[in-house]
This record gives sequence, structure tokens and C-alpha cells, in this order.
Amino acid sequence: LGIASLERQSSSFLPRIFVTMGSAPKSRSRKKAKKGPATTSKAADGVVKKHPQKVMRTIETDIEESPLSHLNLSMRRDLIAELSEAVLEDPHSAFAAPKKDDDMDKSERTITSWFESVSKMRRLLLMADVSKNDNDEFTAKLGIMSLLAIFQDILPTYRIRVPSQAEMNVRVSKDTKKMWDYERDLLTHYRLYLQLLEKTWNNGGGKGESSNGGTTPPTGLAVASILCLSELLKSNYHFNFRSNILTVLVRQSNNKRCTKVSQACCDALKHVFATDAQGDVSLEATKLLAKMIKERPNRIRPDVLRTFLSLPLRVHEDEAQAAKLASVANAKKRKKDAEAAEIEDEMKEGESNVDKIALARAQSDTLHSVTLTYFRVLKSEADAKGGRASINPTTDTAVDLLSPALEGLAKFAHLINIDTVVDLLAVLRTLLKERSDTLPIDAALNCILTAFQTLQGPGREMQIDQKEYVTPLYRQLSRLCTDKNSSHTELALKCLSLAFLKRREYSTVRVAAFFKQICTVSLHAPPHTAAPLLAFSRQLVQRYPSVQQLLENEQDVITTGSYTPDVEDPEHSNPHATSAWELSLSKFRIHESVAKQAIGTAEQKIPQLPRESPDRIRATILRDIKEGHIGYRRSMRKHPLSQGGGRGGRDKRNRNNQIRFIAPRNTSQYHLL
Repeated sequence: LGIASLERQSSSFLPRIFVTMGSAPKSRSRKKAKKGPATTSKAADGVVKKHPQKVMRTIETDIEESPLSHLNLSMRRDLIAELSEAVLEDPHSAFAAPKKDDDMDKSERTITSWFESVSKMRRLLLMADVSKNDNDEFTAKLGIMSLLAIFQDILPTYRIRVPSQAEMNVRVSKDTKKMWDYERDLLTHYRLYLQLLEKTWNNGGGKGESSNGGTTPPTGLAVASILCLSELLKSNYHFNFRSNILTVLVRQSNNKRCTKVSQACCDALKHVFATDAQGDVSLEATKLLAKMIKERPNRIRPDVLRTFLSLPLRVHEDEAQAAKLASVANAKKRKKDAEAAEIEDEMKEGESNVDKIALARAQSDTLHSVTLTYFRVLKSEADAKGGRASINPTTDTAVDLLSPALEGLAKFAHLINIDTVVDLLAVLRTLLKERSDTLPIDAALNCILTAFQTLQGPGREMQIDQKEYVTPLYRQLSRLCTDKNSSHTELALKCLSLAFLKRREYSTVRVAAFFKQICTVSLHAPPHTAAPLLAFSRQLVQRYPSVQQLLENEQDVITTGSYTPDVEDPEHSNPHATSAWELSLSKFRIHESVAKQAIGTAEQKIPQLPRESPDRIRATILRDIKEGHIGYRRSMRKHPLSQGGGRGGRDKRNRNNQIRFIAPRNTSQYHLL
């Protein structure tokens, strides 16, 4: 946390933490100087007696090492609860030490009397420090968790500004002086708490885990300290020392030795990205993440890169340029009238309104850092493919980072300018042309999704044939049949919707080839993949009437050649030479939703949107699987041996008179024929 720098910042208002037990008032020191010499003296028994001040320093050292040795575990737990409750009841008096008993001789002061002479917050900090509580990790864990709850409750929602020395010399009211003292003590103890958390993490095996590649997990107390830092960032990211907390959490978000630590840090950063209204904290965290990814491009966890997806970026780069020009004009006005600008800044601190110019500029800088990071990952993966990277191209490190990078580009592609679009499409075209079959299915689908969203966003004015991105999508559909790849069905549905529903496809052969491929994949895929694909095929039939030719009998269609589904280009598969016979088998699937969608596609029924949308059908099936619900179709067919074909009273009379056995006289001689 930069302990030295923090001490320099707050050296003007930090109080003494420990009681100087050797020091005494001047009047008493003069009297004691007359009674005996200041040097050591030898008694009659030969024992050397030390100076009283040295004795007091020894007692102080023992107290610092073990101030709670006289308390057992139950007493420590009860003491933490009592102190925490007392602090929450009156936070202003929690930082002040009780009045000292001047009549007590300093040599008679025990550990108990010294411990009771410090403030309540200081007692909690002592109990949370392992080096001060007889190495009791359980008590230390209770202490840091109690302090977390206290600081989350008493910390203000604004950033405290420490008054300068000139302001301290000005005569102010008693209430103002009291508020300054309270804020100074609050900052002091909050800084001590953050230093304690960092020291606990470093001593618990967390120091240097990112560089040495060790496998020893950190201790439970160290993990608890990181979790406390994460919760502090979530609840008080606008308070002081946020930069120090961000530095620790960004560094530990890439922790490979403890998944709980890395996940907690990533969740805290996501929360900051999603809830930061002004954008300045998100910009600071984004720059720290971008710097870490730049320094270690091949040793980053994919979850670290996915934290950028929580950024609510809405400002286009062209709009950001206008915001920068407006901020420059405001800076010139502020320079002319410095006093008015200072008053305006102080007024803005007390307001809860969002400065739109500052927000636009912060989001512009954030978008620049995020986009640059994504392009750096793509370049690193390309270098790994060409053998110029420092890692083995066969490893999964570069490929694992490619998928979240492409996912982020797909989300923010509509915000980049036209110059970046050209470079981005060139990189995506190269990846899909050379490595579409070797890339993971999520990376390949994200490439296609990014290309479509870029062409429909800032690149809609560019005259580019989208066949280069539709053709790889045809080859990726067959990979959805496995259970492992079926989790990416939602991503495939987004690509299909952008390719055929949100844009017009003029090649009837290409549309028919995709319709036939979807029917084939749905026959072999699990229900949570087959039903959404068949629901999309119903929309495809309504959008492109030429597909209805595949729903006719093959004998009624006159074509030449045969259907070849394994070609790379769907226009060469000759889909009109066959029919969608897979629908006749899919309607007998045991899953009710799959059979219903297959029948709806074959009968060309109009889907009832949004109830029968592919996304909602998939979400419903996944919810049923999670809850253990097994849906099936009820067969309404009558048993061939049941009697009674009519309705009403006759059917009721013959309901229980079913033939259980077939007698020879009823079958006559038919069994001999």
C-alpha cells in the first residue's frame, strides 16, 4: 500500500499509537532526579539495577509483543463483540483514549492497565494483528472481519480532505474543530487497518505468487484479508486510499494459487465498473489492468480480461473528441478566474450530479485502454501462431485469452471509429480464413459476432461482402452437437440472427443450406441446443419463403446432383437436391419442446414471439434441468386391445371390460394364415 508514502502524507496529524511509559511529567522527573543517580547502581546482594526508564521501555516492548496473553479464546471473542458494539454506538469516542490514572506509578502498570488505556479502535487493531495476540489466527480473523463491518458502517460517502497547516492555524468553531479531529482520527485508523490487511496477506504466503509460480496456497487468514479489501472496495470505492486498494486487488486478480482470491478480486472490480457513475474510478482500475496485461501478456487468466465486459461504455470516440474540446475550453475559462474555479470545484464535491463532460472524457480514455488491450491480445496470439512469442503455440494460454478479447470487441465494436474498424476486420478475416477449424468454438463464434456487429455499427458504410464471415459460420454449426460445445448455443444464435434476420440474405441457396444444416444438427444435439435451433428455423421459414421447398417430398422436386453437406462453402452443397427429413424424426423426440418446435417447423406455423423465441426456450430448458424437472409428452393413443370406440355412457361401461387375453375362438383361424 506504499506505507512510507502514506506516512509522509499524514505525518502532520498522526497521533502516537503506543503510550510512552518511560516518559513522565517534568515536575516529577526533577524530584526523582534528586533521589538517586541516573546511572546503574549495585545493591548489597550484587544484582545490577537498571535505570527506571529502561525498565519501562522493556515493559513496553513486552506489551507490544503480547498484550493479550492473559485472555483465553472465549474472553477474546467476547471482548471483540463488546468493543465492536461500543464503536458502532458512538464512533466519535471510539478513537479517543480513556483518561489515564496519574496516581498510578509507572512501574506498577500491568498489561491489563496498559491495554485499557488505549482507544477502542486501537484495541481491535491489536487483536486483529497476529504478531500482537500470541499468534492466534482465529482471533485475528474475527478482528479483521469486525473491523470490516465497522468501517463499512462509519465511513462517509465523500472523500475526506485533510486541512492544511494554514487552515489549522485559522480560528474556527468548536464543532468544526471537533469534526476535523474526528476525520483525522478516522483516516489514521483506516490507514492502519489497510496496512494490517496488506501485511497479513504478505505474511500469509501471498507475496510474490504471481512471479515465482509457486503452488502453495495462502493461509486462511491471508485469504480473509483479501476478501476484506474486496468488500471495502465494493462499498467505499469513493473514499480515501482507493488507489492503494485497487493496486493490491488488480495484482491479486491474476492469482493462480487460490481461485477464491482471484474470483473475489475480479468480482470487486466488476462491481466498481458497473456502479461507478462518474467513471474516474473505472478509468483508474482499467489503466492498472491494462498495464498488468501489457507487462505479462502470456500469464493472464481469462477471467481478468472478462472484467472489462462489466464496463457500461456508451460514448463513441467521435463524441469523446467533442467532450475533450469542451473540457479544454472550460480549462481556459478556469485559468482566467482561479478563485471562481476553486469555489466551483468545492460546490461540485457536495453535489451528487454527474458531470457529463467529465464522464464522456473518462469513458473515452477507458475505451481507448480497453480497445488497445484487446488488440494487444490479438497481436500476441498472432505472434504465437507465427512462432515469435515466448510461449509454445500449442499451449492454451494465448487461445484462452483470445475468446474473452473477441467477446469484448464484439460488445464495444459499435463505439470505435472507422480507422480502427478497417484494422479490426483485417485481423478477424485472417483468423477466420486460416484458423477457423483449429480455434475453440467460442473464439471462432466471437470472431464472427464481432465482424457482424462491426459491419452493422461503424462499418455499415463500408462496401464489404459479408460472405467472408457467413461461410465460417456454416462450418461451426456442426460443432454444436457435443455436450461440451452445446454451452455456446446462445452465441451461435446471436450470429445466426445477425446473419439472416437483422440483414437480408439474397442467396436462396445459402439460406437453404443453413436451414438443412440446422435441422441436421438439431437431430443430434441435446434438447437445450436442439429446441432453440428448431425455433430459429421456424423464423427462417417465415423470413425466406424459398426454404419451404425443403419441406416437400423429394419425389416431387426435380433437381440434378446430390446433397454434399461437408463442403466449406454452403453455396456448393446443393441443398435443394434433398429435403428436411430430419424434422420427421425430431417430432418423435422424448423432449416435449423439441418435438413441438419440429412439428411447428414442418407445418410452417408462425412462432408466437417472444414466448417462443430461441433464447427464452433455451432459458426455460436450462432452468428445468437445474431444478430436476423432466418433461415428457403424454401419449393419447388408445391401446389396440381396448374395447369401445364411442363416447359417453357406452365408453364408461366398457372401460373396465378390456380384453386381457386373446382366446382362439375370438381369433378364429387367422393365426394359421
